[in-house]
Amino acid sequence: MLIINNKNTFLDADDETAMEFLKTVADITACEDYQKLKLFTHHRHTTRYQHCLNVAWYSFIWAKKAGLNYKSCARGAMLHDFYLYDPKTGGQPIKGNHIEIHPIVALANAEKYYEVDEVMKDCILHHMWPMNNIRPVTKEGMIVQAADKYCASLEWSIYNVRRIKPVIREAYNRLIH
Repeated sequence: MLIINNKNTFLDADDETAMEFLKTVADITACEDYQKLKLFTHHRHTTRYQHCLNVAWYSFIWAKKAGLNYKSCARGAMLHDFYLYDPKTGGQPIKGNHIEIHPIVALANAEKYYEVDEVMKDCILHHMWPMNNIRPVTKEGMIVQAADKYCASLEWSIYNVRRIKPVIREAYNRLIH
């Protein structure tokens, strides 16, 4: 398991922070339906599962450093995109704009499998701000929405750098030859 833009592999049992994070989200990652997120592409080249793991790790670290409820923050982040449909092909259980609908679906799925506290609920429901008008009400919710944008940016950037690298190399070769 790797986290985007991070050296941590979660293989070092001596890394107390990594082990605490894994313990915090273990019941979520063990869920058979949650594992289905590995089947959905998210931000071009990653899976929705990997995206949620990325967001949860950064949320966990940032909330812990800020002295906030880092466990609920990480759990909310892990569940923020827990919807089992492809927005490109349909299957959305509620009509409407995907940006507004998927947090509602993710919360319903989260509540189906886990006990969801108010911090987690805020993290899940409001992670799309400012792309919608519903701003997080907790500091943890603000962290999750920021981590979501940070990770999405990294995920898109890595994809685009891989795509443009050959173009840049060819342009460079033309300049020097």
